Amino acid sequence: MSVPEEYQFVSLEQQPTSSLIDAGERVLHIGDDRPIRISAGHRLRHHDGKCRRPHGHNYEISVEVTGTLSEKGWVVDKGDITDVIDEWDHRFLLEAGDPLIEALKASGDAHGVVVLEHPPTAEVMGVLLEEKLYDALPNRVSDISVTVRETAELCAGEH
Repeated sequence: MSVPEEYQFVSLEQQPTSSLIDAGERVLHIGDDRPIRISAGHRLRHHDGKCRRPHGHNYEISVEVTGTLSEKGWVVDKGDITDVIDEWDHRFLLEAGDPLIEALKASGDAHGVVVLEHPPTAEVMGVLLEEKLYDALPNRVSDISVTVRETAELCAGEH
């Protein structure tokens, strides 16, 4: 293969994989300019206001993953992250004990319900997605930060 002189070409045979391991930790930013989007319903049954009623949002989610590079040259495969987040797409997120859970199951839509141990706020969603991502991603990942934007006015993430 002929490479023009103005380009530097380094083949994988010339560049040992160990240099990737020695590169230290890197941060992968997903969704800074184009967030991952999911649509999901929820309600906050202990809320005194309108959020007590079932409603939904078009959530915008961004993720930062810190870790060492794999032999493929990335921190993680973006698809592994979107697979975890997509588990909540077009689902209804409800807190355990909410009577709406049984009502939705009785309607034949049990697969459309995700039961959480805590109220399904944007803050809780961010924490739970971080936990799910830690479980799903390789051990070379050292830090994960998830930001969940519920509306243009409400965004929750790590400070």
